[in-house]
Amino acid sequence: MKDPRLKIELPPDAAQWVQAELAAGRFATAEDAVRYAIDRARRAELCEMLDASEAEGGSHSSEDVRRFVREHLDRLSQSQKTP
Repeated sequence: MKDPRLKIELPPDAAQWVQAELAAGRFATAEDAVRYAIDRARRAELCEMLDASEAEGGSHSSEDVRRFVREHLDRLSQSQKTP
C-alpha cells in the first residue's frame, strides 16, 4: 500500500502563515494547520458550486447545503484524526 503522507514545501507566505498559527496556539502541528487550510479551500469551492447551482434554479438553499457540507467535512476531519 502506498504511504498516504506527502511531503511538500510551502511557499514563504504560506509557511509564514503556518508558523504564525502555531505560535498563536491555534494548531498543535503544521499538519493540522495545512489540513485546516485544505478543508477551508474545499468548503469554499463547494460553496461556489452551490451558489452557481442555486442561481440556476437549485431546490435547496445554499445555506442548507453549506450546513450539510460543513457537518460532512467535520465528520471526515474527525475520522482522519482517529487511528
